Amino acid sequence: MARLPFKCEAWKEKCNILNLTSSIMLVYYYVWFMFALAYRRKCWQIERRIKIREFTGEYLFWLIGESDAMCISQLRMDRRTFHILCEMVRDIGGLKGTRNTSLEEIVASFLYVLSHHLKSRTVGN
Repeated sequence: MARLPFKCEAWKEKCNILNLTSSIMLVYYYVWFMFALAYRRKCWQIERRIKIREFTGEYLFWLIGESDAMCISQLRMDRRTFHILCEMVRDIGGLKGTRNTSLEEIVASFLYVLSHHLKSRTVGN
């Protein structure tokens, strides 16, 4: 079989180099895009955690801090008694809040489960 002329071989080699270069650039941009997506996903998770903490704090304030009527209807005790119970649990029982949940929130969810005969799964939602 006859060989291709020199110009055709050079042109074919240039095409191969161009294809290889464009493939490398495509992979580079794909990897860069994936890193950007991973970073953005991490930012979204952090923002979501912050929003959940804010919502939990607002809900806890709505439950405990706003009025005695709301606290009595949801936890079956007034605000003063609730805070005394939290102090007793902290001092006598030695219970502490965690990194994600305050002691007041733990006690409030426990009292809510007791007062409404619910499962923990229902309280979490």
